[in-house]
Amino acid sequence: MRHRRGTLILELVLVLPLILIAILAAVQFGKYFANMQEISLAARIGGLAASRAGSLSAVPGDPVPAAVTDAVSKQLASVGIHTAAVVLEHNLGGSPVLLQSPPDVSVDVDFLSAPPPGGYVRVIVIVPQAAIMPDLLRFCGLHLVLPGKVTAFSNVFHYTL
Repeated sequence: MRHRRGTLILELVLVLPLILIAILAAVQFGKYFANMQEISLAARIGGLAASRAGSLSAVPGDPVPAAVTDAVSKQLASVGIHTAAVVLEHNLGGSPVLLQSPPDVSVDVDFLSAPPPGGYVRVIVIVPQAAIMPDLLRFCGLHLVLPGKVTAFSNVFHYTL
């Protein structure tokens, strides 16, 4: 009986850290995927606000209209995300134009899908990965939140007046 008791303690010491890492990884990725859904919803809400905007600037690099950034910020703030950039692409003047808030944000539009025919608005919400993924595994040397990495979602709406 005494020999079995020592074996159980040894098994616990060996297996418990692995179980804790698995639980923390599940929590970390669960939070990340939940926040990705919220960013996707924020892009949709921003796209809806942009599609209903009265007029959009035709000058590339101009700021995104306040109604769009406010709608996105309000949605993200409801889940505790306070750092985001918003890029709005539209073709209301005939050719695609990118509006950006803040102005120094860079986005590679080559990875985006082709826009629909006719007038459209596309809202891209860009959030630093560190703002949406808790770094719960750093204590054991697993840094899954990399500095400089971002998560971006876009949504396209037809423009209506």
